Amino acid sequence: MVRIMFVQYSANFSGSTVSGLMVAEALIEGGCHVDAVFAFDGPMIKQYEQAGCQTDMIAHGEWLRPGGRLRCLRRFARDTIAARQFTRLMRSRQVDLVYVNSLVGLAPILAARRCRIPSIWHLRELFDDVGGELRFPAIGGRRLVREAVRRLPDRGIAISHTVVDNVLGTNPGDRIAVIPNAVGQAFFEPLPAKPQCRRRLNLPQDVPLVGLPGTLRPVKGIPLFIDAAERLHRTEPACHFAITGHGSSEFEARMRGQVHDCGLDDRIHFVGTIQQMRDFYGSCDIICTPSRSESFGRTVVEAMALGVPLVATSVGGICETVTPEQTGILVPYGDAEKLAAALRRLLGDADLRQRLRLAGQATARKHYRGDVYQQRIRQAVDKVLRSRGHRGLAAPRGSKAHQPQA
Repeated sequence: MVRIMFVQYSANFSGSTVSGLMVAEALIEGGCHVDAVFAFDGPMIKQYEQAGCQTDMIAHGEWLRPGGRLRCLRRFARDTIAARQFTRLMRSRQVDLVYVNSLVGLAPILAARRCRIPSIWHLRELFDDVGGELRFPAIGGRRLVREAVRRLPDRGIAISHTVVDNVLGTNPGDRIAVIPNAVGQAFFEPLPAKPQCRRRLNLPQDVPLVGLPGTLRPVKGIPLFIDAAERLHRTEPACHFAITGHGSSEFEARMRGQVHDCGLDDRIHFVGTIQQMRDFYGSCDIICTPSRSESFGRTVVEAMALGVPLVATSVGGICETVTPEQTGILVPYGDAEKLAAALRRLLGDADLRQRLRLAGQATARKHYRGDVYQQRIRQAVDKVLRSRGHRGLAAPRGSKAHQPQA
């Protein structure tokens, strides 16, 4: 059996951990034993264990945090220590391949190189020069990042061309493949009735509802959403708004304060982290993704797959997944008036909502199905293993390759 160490930085509920779980499940389906290693404890670890992963924790992921040169040196030192821990674990587990699911995972990539184990680096994040949350290191800067990604892994995977351009520039090399994120089969199944979904989340019945799904972080554009809600409320006083996720206590308090200052405490609902996001999408008449920056935009694809009309900002990976006026409405980031106008237009035009709904579902089924995504991941892993003289992955049950020959 092929043994793979899958390194997932975050253990919290987020797009990265959800996509990472799909990768781990694809590898297990391919006959692999998967050791999932996280940087810290969190609620998603249990889901990885339920999928069949053996889990461990090694603190890492320091090298792309903000700070000056001295702080940068200290963080490199911490990741060097983490690389030694990864090295010991890789050798003790006799790992055949290392799969790192975040750009912050330099330590496990270095450990794989030291152990001469083939590796894949899955790039999911953007840097702050395009509104993302990562910072180029104070020592080495952009050039160090690009050389590390080009030289250290056997194969790189990026979730969008936006990520490739931002991380590697116009000359990414021939070892980087773009494999867009996907959503599981549950997002292609009919939603429960809207009243039922709203009851489960304690949301008001019989009112227009605009929802913002995702995590509660500044990059997700929550302040912009609240500004737009205030403007929309002036002409659509019956409209309610719902925001998912938890964030830092400071940021969450600031957002609640903004809502209070707008006088919308009874109109904007913070529903927290939701495990069954289908209930949230099923509650909403419109989904809004007002992000400052997006490397891909998982919530955009989830909304499309479930047939919920979409308004989003024209940033990053969203521009790769949404066709304006066909599968969603796009507006510039930072313009609350235009965002409110787009929401107002969509609320008042049932034909437009239906057109976006049908086109979005067709696009999601064609390009963002989980089974196709997992097959492409297995193919990438199989290619790296075979190129280094290892046996490849087993054919998943039910696949053509798994069927007995007549």
